[in-house]
Amino acid sequence: MSIKDIEYINNLVRELISLPRETEWVEFKHNNDDPQTIGEYISALSNSAALLARPKAYMLWGIEDKTQKVIGTSFSYGAAKKGAEALEAWLARMLSPRINFRFYETELEGKKITLLEIPSAEKQPIHFAGEKYIRIGSNKKNLKEYPDKERDLWKAFDNTPYELRTAKENVSLSEIFTILDSAGYYEKMQFALPKNKNKIADDFVNEKFLRKDVAGTYDVTNMGALLIAKNLDSFESLSHKAVRVIWYKDNNRLETIREKSFSKGYAIAYDEILEYILTIIPQEEVIEGSIRKTQLGYPEIAIRELLANIMIHQAIDQKGTNPMVELFRDRIEFSNAGSPLVSIERIVDTVPISRNENLAGFMHKIGICEERGSGYDKVIHATSNHSMLAPKIENQSDKFTKVTLYLKVPFDLTSKEDRIRTCYMQACFSYVNGEAINNNTIREIFGITNQYKYKASRIIKDAVDAELIKAVDENTAPRYMKYIPFWA
Repeated sequence: MSIKDIEYINNLVRELISLPRETEWVEFKHNNDDPQTIGEYISALSNSAALLARPKAYMLWGIEDKTQKVIGTSFSYGAAKKGAEALEAWLARMLSPRINFRFYETELEGKKITLLEIPSAEKQPIHFAGEKYIRIGSNKKNLKEYPDKERDLWKAFDNTPYELRTAKENVSLSEIFTILDSAGYYEKMQFALPKNKNKIADDFVNEKFLRKDVAGTYDVTNMGALLIAKNLDSFESLSHKAVRVIWYKDNNRLETIREKSFSKGYAIAYDEILEYILTIIPQEEVIEGSIRKTQLGYPEIAIRELLANIMIHQAIDQKGTNPMVELFRDRIEFSNAGSPLVSIERIVDTVPISRNENLAGFMHKIGICEERGSGYDKVIHATSNHSMLAPKIENQSDKFTKVTLYLKVPFDLTSKEDRIRTCYMQACFSYVNGEAINNNTIREIFGITNQYKYKASRIIKDAVDAELIKAVDENTAPRYMKYIPFWA
C-alpha cells in the first residue's frame, strides 16, 4: 500500500473503533476466518449499508467486539483459502451481483489489524451462496425472515439516484482540487473563489458533489464528476460520458471533417461546446437596413436547448455511447443514452420529468437549462419563426433518444412526414400557449404564398387524417377553421 493508503486505513480504523458499539454497517472480529461466515457478513453489511444510506460498510479483525480495544489478529486474508481456492476469489465468485470489496492490513498500537471495506448494495440486494442477509442491530440474519426490511431495502434502491452514487472514493482534500474544477464552479456561480480549501470542500458537499466519509476523506459523486470534473477520464466509470461532436462532410457518416471530444464536466464545458458548434454550422451574411449581419443556419436557442438535453436527460448508468452531436450538411443530430421519459407525441405539453433531478437542478441554477420543461417549446418556437421544419424526436429501441434539427429547405423538398410533424408540433405549441392553428399559421411556417395556399390546406388535412390534430369546431366554415392537438 502507498503511504496515502496506510494513512487512510489507519484513520478509518480509529474512527470505526471510536463508535459507541457495533452497528448495522460495522462488525468487529478477533480471529474468525471462516469463509462462509465472512461471505454472509459481506451480504448483510452491504445490504444494511444501502438501507441506512451509507456508501460503505466495514468488517475489522483484531478488535474486541465488546470493548472495541485493539487486540490484534492472526487472520491473514492473503493466505486464507476455501479448499484450494484463494479466499478473495472464492468470495467474489459466491457473491451476486459482484461488488468491489477490498481487504487491507495495517498495524495499530503495534498490533496487526485486518480491514474489509464493503461497498453498499446499489440496484438489488447482495446475495451470498444464493441467500440474502441483513443486520438486525449487531446480529446477522437471513433477509427472507424480515420481509419488511426487504421491502424497505428495495425502496432504498429506488431512492438513491445514480447521479448521487460514488464515482471516485477515498479522495483527499488536496486531491479534490486536482480532479475537480473549483475555480470553474465559483465562476459559474458568480462567486469569488474562497482561499480556504475546507470551505470549498464544504460547499461541494452541500452541492452533493462530494460526500465526506468516516475516515475524513471524500467520495466524489457521479454528479460532481459529470458537472465540474477537470477531465472525465479521471473517473473510470464516467470516461464514456464526455460529449462528442462529429462534423461530417456530407449527409452520411462516410467521411468525417473533424471529431472532437470535450472531457471537462458539463457545467464547465457547456459554453465551449456551444461555441464550437456555432462556429461550424452554416452561416450567411444578410443586410438588415443598412447593417450587415451574420445569420446562423440554425436558431442558436434550439442548439442550446438540445445540447443541454443530451447532458441532463441521459441514462448515466447505461453503457454504449457518449452524449453526441453529429453535424451533417443538412441537419444536426443530438443523441444520448436512455429512451424519452414521456411520449414523444406529448413532449411539448407534459409536466417535465428528468432522470437526473439533481444534475438538472444545478444546470438550472447556473442558467444552462430550464427546470420547468420549456426546452422543446423554445425549439419548436424557434424553428417555426425561421420557417424551418420541426425537429424529429426518435425513441431508438427504448435505449437511446435522438433529436434531429433540420436546415431550412425549400417547401417542395420537404416530405409529407416532415410537413405533418411540423404541423402537429406547432399545434401542440400553440395549444399550450392558449391558441390554435389555422391555415395562415401553416402558410407562415412553410413560407407558402397566397397563390399556393391550397398546399397549407393539404398539410392540415393530412395531419387530421393522421389523427394528430382535430378541428376546434367542425361546424365552423372552412376558411375560419382552427385546429388543436388530438389529445386536447
